[in-house]
Amino acid sequence: MWEINLIAAMRAVEKSMGYAVYRFGLCMGVALGYLFATLAGAGTLVGFGSLAKNALALGPFGALIGFALFGYLMFRIRSTWLNHVTVPQLGIVADQIMGRPIPTGKALVEYAKNRQQASYPSTTGIFELDLSIRQVLEDIANLHPCPKLPADQGLFARSSLRVAGFFAKLNHETILAWHFFESQENTWQSAARALAVFDRSFGLFLKNRVIAFTFSWLGFALAFPVILGGIRILVEDIPINMSVWPLVFAGVFSWAIKAAFLDAIAEAALLELLSKEMNTFSGSAAPRLKDQSAAYRNMEIKSGQFLS
Repeated sequence: MWEINLIAAMRAVEKSMGYAVYRFGLCMGVALGYLFATLAGAGTLVGFGSLAKNALALGPFGALIGFALFGYLMFRIRSTWLNHVTVPQLGIVADQIMGRPIPTGKALVEYAKNRQQASYPSTTGIFELDLSIRQVLEDIANLHPCPKLPADQGLFARSSLRVAGFFAKLNHETILAWHFFESQENTWQSAARALAVFDRSFGLFLKNRVIAFTFSWLGFALAFPVILGGIRILVEDIPINMSVWPLVFAGVFSWAIKAAFLDAIAEAALLELLSKEMNTFSGSAAPRLKDQSAAYRNMEIKSGQFLS
């Protein structure tokens, strides 16, 4: 039915639990940041409007402003998060797939940071590469329309391409992680090689990415009602209408669990699949990928050499 081994990926993450717990702490810090920013926003606006007849009515607007501002902050530091939180875990998984010994406990966190720094020392550089990878993945999706759909680009066909592009771009971290397998220093060349393999086996990766995506969000769906129940117990004695905020923060804290553990398992499974496909890669990119993806041609130029 599918080629990825989620059980093996779970074992890989379990063996690197020291970093997974560290990542979970950072994700929980983000969730708490949303919570405190929301409370601070509500309290600030209520304080400023204390002379109004109904100052408490300003609370929801302040909460929304606080939540939005913290969300904007997270958007602004997404490159830092990618480089210093996500990528180190990918390096650990790559080492496990290659059979390299890794430390345990707290030492694993320092080991992961050193692997990231050696492979991707520049935060701006990795973010530029990540954006290019996303664009190439979207181009690849456009080169592989479903053969059972009409070729006249009707509404349904266009929608299917958008869906395929969405799932294809979810593989950007997997492509980034391939550099940990390469002995060369050129990150652009590593990504270009991995993208050529992705183009060759597009259907395989798309199918398994959908499976991994479903796995992650199913875990989110299972965690959500449990966390929501806990939040409602905590706030049931507060004499304030909480509106939809319990639902919002149940989603935020469920995301922390998903991002820390479930997404890590999904990426481990996809990276192992990429490693297997790379073993049969001849080193040649599909000609139409070079011809029809300006983003891919740009990557090859930045790599300093073209894949022949």
